[in-house]
Amino acid sequence: MKKFFALLASAVVLFTACETTTPSAGFDPTLKIKLTSKSVMTFESMGGEGVITYEFEKIEAETATRFSPVPVVADATTSVDWIENLQSNEDLTITFSVAPNEGGEERSATIKVSYGESNFHVMVQQKGAVLPDVTFIATHVGGTYWGKYINSKGFNYFVILGDMQADHYQSKQNGATEYRFDIYSSTASSFNKTHRVPVGTYKIDHSRSGEYDTIDGYRDCSYLYTDNAATPYKDATLVVTEDSIIAEVTFYNDEVHRVEYHGDCVMEDYIKDTFADVYPVSQYTEDVKIDVKDGRINARYRGDHLGIGYDVWFIDMVAETNPYNGAYLIFDLIVPKDLGGFENLDGIVGEYKFQTEDTTDYAYTIPVGCLRDDSLQLHAWYLWCVQSQVDMSQAAPMTSGSVKVTKNGNNDYTFEIDSADDNGNKITGTFQGIILDYQDQSCE
Repeated sequence: MKKFFALLASAVVLFTACETTTPSAGFDPTLKIKLTSKSVMTFESMGGEGVITYEFEKIEAETATRFSPVPVVADATTSVDWIENLQSNEDLTITFSVAPNEGGEERSATIKVSYGESNFHVMVQQKGAVLPDVTFIATHVGGTYWGKYINSKGFNYFVILGDMQADHYQSKQNGATEYRFDIYSSTASSFNKTHRVPVGTYKIDHSRSGEYDTIDGYRDCSYLYTDNAATPYKDATLVVTEDSIIAEVTFYNDEVHRVEYHGDCVMEDYIKDTFADVYPVSQYTEDVKIDVKDGRINARYRGDHLGIGYDVWFIDMVAETNPYNGAYLIFDLIVPKDLGGFENLDGIVGEYKFQTEDTTDYAYTIPVGCLRDDSLQLHAWYLWCVQSQVDMSQAAPMTSGSVKVTKNGNNDYTFEIDSADDNGNKITGTFQGIILDYQDQSCE
């Protein structure tokens, strides 16, 4: 059986000036283009999406300069038909897709990017198809969006490709065959909306780095799930386009499986309800009043933790510590990125509104409280602690209203809360406390 080897290619940029292209309208002869992405791009036999980036340089000043607004865009051409949807964009990117290579031989071609007489070439190489031992056609795509962990750079999606609707992330239907992939993407989703598997090419990573475009190779995260066993992957590549998901998987016995799914790449709901499906989540049947003085507050800066272009401060605060007792509140406070980030703790001061489905400007907003599938409380919650344990019989997500944060003195802040839970109960009052600990937990 053929082995599946990675192709290593050296990065060589070819600049030529012998072929003159027709300048576009607005052409600036004092500029030339410079490649800023890889000059050799390698694709698996399943194909995928590619992005070339470049920038403009002044010819007389050899320092690279980004221009805004963009004066013109470069032209991009290729001579082969398996490089498809080639497009030059105003954000100084060239995007394209590579069609599947059904043959056993590798193939290569170039994309020429031109601006006047200045141009460069990018080589596109694609591996030949490996004849699989098993070809599996999936009819369903399911899974869970887990979001971004503190120690991971990418946003985590647990993707299930199977021949039946996914039962649950911890189980499956009897008789079902499921190929499961724990992937990390640079594209975020939202916990209260449908989740589309992000377009991209993902490769197995046994180091569990959580980097973009990787598959967590741990045996309990990515594996073939059948009635008999859960079988981990030795190697795997997952290619996602707008209307298909193709995977090539190699097991530790060197058996190769090809998995194909064709259709809408939105993850279906599970058959069994998860914690997140319970409604209302709030355990209260009456209003809640908050009145805490001299509480304890922790502030954790998480950067663009939600992938929306704004900074997030995760705040948790409790009435009493050592051990935790009494009212316990958590908030994701979203602030503009120009406030100084971790270096400016006072950036949390302001008046916040809870987000709605129509929210487009996320500055000084709070996402609505909700539960993740595994019951982790997200974004905004009123909880009650007893001996450092959360009493879920006294728990409520905050889903509407406002929160005002003011500074009283050195690390001394007051939170004025005028909110409501998902059962219509009001959650109002004040929490005044000292920030004893603040940390930089960003992954940027």
